[in-house]
Amino acid sequence: MPHTISGALSEVALLAHLAHLQWTDIGRLTGCPASRQVDASGREVYASVYFVDLADFPESGLRAFRPDDELEVVSTLGRFGQTMLEAEHALLPADTLPTPLPATLPPGPRVRLSNVLVALGAGPDDLRISTPANARLEAIPALPTRPESYRLVREAEVRGVFFEPPPGIRPLWTPSHATTIPINPDRDLNGVGLLYFANYVAFMDAAERAALEGRGGFAAGALDGRATVRRRIGFYGNARPSDTLVVEVDAFALDAARLLIDHRVRRQSDGRLIAIASAEKRLAGG
Repeated sequence: MPHTISGALSEVALLAHLAHLQWTDIGRLTGCPASRQVDASGREVYASVYFVDLADFPESGLRAFRPDDELEVVSTLGRFGQTMLEAEHALLPADTLPTPLPATLPPGPRVRLSNVLVALGAGPDDLRISTPANARLEAIPALPTRPESYRLVREAEVRGVFFEPPPGIRPLWTPSHATTIPINPDRDLNGVGLLYFANYVAFMDAAERAALEGRGGFAAGALDGRATVRRRIGFYGNARPSDTLVVEVDAFALDAARLLIDHRVRRQSDGRLIAIASAEKRLAGG
C-alpha cells in the first residue's frame, strides 16, 4: 500500500525504492556504505541522480500495478570512469523468473537511473564532481562508453524537452503555464539536506494539474487517477530548503485519453533551470 496512489503504482514511491536499491548496491559492491563514502579531502561523496527514464510500461502505465501486486526488480549497475554510474531496473511479475536468471530478461517495464558522484559543500550550488577515496569504485563493472543519458540530458537542456510532439499536434495553450510552489523542508528533502530527486515528480504533477485545470479546461475529476506511461527527467542543479520552485508546463493532447506534458523547473531565487521533464500520461478511464 505505501507504494501505491489512486489505484496505481506511485511514481514517487517507485523511484525512491529503486534509488534505495541502487544506493545499497553501490555500498555492497564498493565495500563501503554509500552514506560513508568521502573523497580525498574528507568531503562526503553523494551519488546524485542526473537522469531518470521510465519506459516500456503497458498502455495503462503505472495503473497496471495496484495494491497487493508483487513485483520483482532485477537491477544492473555500471560505472563509466570514476564519477558516473548507471543502473537499469527491470520490473517483472513476482515468481516468474527462473533461477539462475536468464541472460536476457523478458520484455517489460524498466527504469534507468544515472548518477554523477559529487562532493557536498556548503549548499546546492557547491556540488563538485569527485570520487570516493575510501571505496573500491573499480569493483563496479566498467561501461565501455559514456552512458547515453549524458547526451540526452544535454540535448534536452538545449531543446527544453525530451519528447517532441507528433507533427501537427498543437499545444493546448501558449505561452507556458507557470506555477510557483514553495519547498517544504520537513517533507521534500533527502538525508543530506538536498531536494530529493523523486519528489520533483510531485512538484511537476501539482503544477501540471494546475495548468490542465486552469488553462486546459479539464475538470478536476478528469485528472484524478491519470497515470504516467513514460517519463524522462534531467537534473541540472538543486535548490535550497528555503527556496520556491517555478514549474513551467506545456501540454499536448495526443488523443482523447493521452497527454504529452513538458515541465521545466527553475529556482525562483535566481531563475536557474534545475530540471527538465517530459511525460506521457493516460487519463483515468482511457
